[in-house]
Amino acid sequence: MTAVDTGLAAEYAAIFAFSAATVHLDGDARDRAEALESEHRTRRDRLLDHYSAAGAEAPAPAAGYDVGVIADAAAAQELLTAVELDVTATWRAGVASSDPEERRLCLDMYAASAVSLAQWRLAIGQAVADPWPGRAE
Repeated sequence: MTAVDTGLAAEYAAIFAFSAATVHLDGDARDRAEALESEHRTRRDRLLDHYSAAGAEAPAPAAGYDVGVIADAAAAQELLTAVELDVTATWRAGVASSDPEERRLCLDMYAASAVSLAQWRLAIGQAVADPWPGRAE
């Protein structure tokens, strides 16, 4: 499994989680969640184009993802924060790839996901000052 395969899997999972959690939100958080779901779909489509251009078959999404119980807005916010952190960490790890093309794609995706994470944190009132989002504590 390549870093891009792992990143695509993270994008698939994010789309699923946003679809499940956004209905529990309102106001700015809901607006941002809808925008971020769209961004994850755009990234997924870019990755699928990458596979197509390389003449490779993209991994398929899982049949489902365990997002736990989303009982309220607080649980939805917690889930989506974890998802954005996971996606960012996945792309950050991919930057270490030894393949230059893969490394560049992972770097682009890492930058985009770091911005998404910051936007999400702002939307729910969290601090965003993390110089290296996705880095293990």
